[in-house]
Amino acid sequence: MGKDSFTAIKEYIDSGTADHRYQPTTSTSEVLAIKSVMIHPEHREKILGKAQFSRPILDKNYISVDGHFKIHYTTSGYHAVDTISTHVPGVPDWVWETAETAEYAYRLLVDTLGFDPPPQDNYDGPEADIYIQNYAGSAYAYTYPEDPITSTADQPYDYTSYMVIDNDYKEIGYNSNGVDGLHVTVAHEYFHMIQLGYNWWESNGLPGVSSSRGDQYFFEWSSTWFEERAYPEVNDYIQYITAFFYRPTDYLWASSYEYAMGPFLYFLQDIYDDELLIRKIWDKIKRQYAFQSLTEVIEEKGCDIAINYNDFVRACYYTGSRYDENYAVSPDAAGFPELIIPTANSGVLEENLSFVNTVKPFATQPFMISFENNQYVGLEITPSKHDVFIGSYLIDKSASTDTHRQFGTDRDVFVGETRYNDQLMILMTNSSIDSIYHLDLQVNKLTDTLNISSKILSIYANPFSWQQQKPLTIEFQLGHFTNNLSVNIFNLIGQRVYRQHLNVYDYNPGKNDIQIPADVFRSNNLSSGIYLLQIVTDRKRITKKFTLLN
Repeated sequence: MGKDSFTAIKEYIDSGTADHRYQPTTSTSEVLAIKSVMIHPEHREKILGKAQFSRPILDKNYISVDGHFKIHYTTSGYHAVDTISTHVPGVPDWVWETAETAEYAYRLLVDTLGFDPPPQDNYDGPEADIYIQNYAGSAYAYTYPEDPITSTADQPYDYTSYMVIDNDYKEIGYNSNGVDGLHVTVAHEYFHMIQLGYNWWESNGLPGVSSSRGDQYFFEWSSTWFEERAYPEVNDYIQYITAFFYRPTDYLWASSYEYAMGPFLYFLQDIYDDELLIRKIWDKIKRQYAFQSLTEVIEEKGCDIAINYNDFVRACYYTGSRYDENYAVSPDAAGFPELIIPTANSGVLEENLSFVNTVKPFATQPFMISFENNQYVGLEITPSKHDVFIGSYLIDKSASTDTHRQFGTDRDVFVGETRYNDQLMILMTNSSIDSIYHLDLQVNKLTDTLNISSKILSIYANPFSWQQQKPLTIEFQLGHFTNNLSVNIFNLIGQRVYRQHLNVYDYNPGKNDIQIPADVFRSNNLSSGIYLLQIVTDRKRITKKFTLLN
C-alpha cells in the first residue's frame, strides 16, 4: 500500500466511517497508530480509486512450515525487514516469526475452535498471503477484502483477502513492540481473514450503524477477543477499552466500542463455560446479521443477551482500585480504567434523588449513589414503556460482602439497609434494539419501617409435589442485616421435620430466595398435608403455610 493509498485511508478514518482503532501514546501531539484498516468492497473504490486495489509488490517470499501461509517481504529499501537469520538459513527471523505466529493462529482458530479457514484466493498459490511493509508507527496492519466468493450464493458478502503488517513494530506509535506487537496483530488480522469467508453484512438495520459499516463492530469484537485468547500475556487490547469505560451509555454496537468489547465476548464465554460460543455465533452469521446471531446463541442457552449485558456492565464496576477477583469481568480488570458515571447520574442521598434519562436502544444508564448516614433505601422506577428495561444494582460495602441483585421495573424496589460509606450503583438497560425509551428513577430514603418488614413473599410451587423433581422455591424479604439466618419446616403438630442454617453473607436486606431440593422431602418420608415454613433471623421469625403432595 503506497503513501497515496494510506493518505486516502487516513482521510476515510478521520471521517468517522472506517473500521479502525487508535493507539494512545505518551503525548497527545504524537502521531497515533491505526490498529487495522478494513474497507468494505462495496465502498473501497469510492475511498481508494481503482488504481490502488493492487497488492504490494515485494521481491521475496517464504512459505510457512505447515504450508498455510506465504509471507511476502523485502530486505532492501524502505520496507526492508532485518536480515538477521537464526532459525532458517536465509530467512529473516521476523519473517520466520510471522509464519510461526500465523500457523499458531491457524491451529487455534481452525483446528481447536473449528472455524472455517479463509477462502483460497489462488493468487500465486493456495496459501493465505501476508505482506510485510514499513508503517513506521502509523498503523499496525491492513486487512484487505478482495474478491467475492461466487460459489456461495447464500453468503452474499464473503471474500478472499490478504493482510499487510509492519516490519518491526519498534516505533513509539505501537503500544506493544517487537514480537508482542507482531503476535497480537497477526492473530487479530488472521481472524479477520477467516471472518471475511463467512459474511460481512454491508447493512444490518441497527440504529446508529451506517450502511458502509454494517456488522463491522462484531468483526472487531471478535478479533480483539482472539488477541487475548491467543496471547493472554500481552494485553494489547486494554488500551482500547477506555472508549466504553469513559462513556458507557452508548449502543452496545456503537462504532466507538468496536475494539472495546472483546472482554464482553470473554465474559459470555466464561459465564456459559463454552469455548465454542464465538464460533457458534459466526456459524449463524453465514445466514444472518451478527446481533441476531448473538441473540439466538444466548437464547439457546436459556438466557437473554440484555440480561447478560446488564450483568457485564455491573461487573465492569470492579476495575482499577475497585478490582475484586470475585466479581471482576476479567483477571486483567485490575489494569482496566474505572467506569465513569455521568455527573448527571450521581449524587448523595439525603431524602431523595431524581434522575430523568433518555436511554438509547440496547444501551445502559449507570447511576451512582453515596450516603452520609445509615438508612433504608427504595427505588421508584417509571419507564416510558413497561417490560423493556432490565434493572440491577450493586452495593459496594467496605466491611462486608457486596450485594448484587436484578429487579423488575414494573414495581417499586426495596433495596434495604445501606451504610454511610457504602456505594450504590444502579444499572438500567434498554433491551429494545430499535427504540429509544425514557426512564424516571427516584432514589428514596425510607422512614416507614412497615414498608421494609421481613416477610415471606411467596412459596413456589404451592401445592408442592416432590415427585416432580423440582426444588421448592421460597422468596422472602429481609428488612435488616442479620447475624443468624435459618429455614425450618414444621408439621401441624409442631414437630420440626427440616432445618437448614444459611450463610448470612449470601443474604442481604431486600428480596432473597432459597431453594430446598425435592430429595429433602423424599428422604424424610413426609406425607401429604399442610406444613409451616419458617425463616428465623436474629430479630424475627416469619412463617407461611404450604401444602405438600406426594
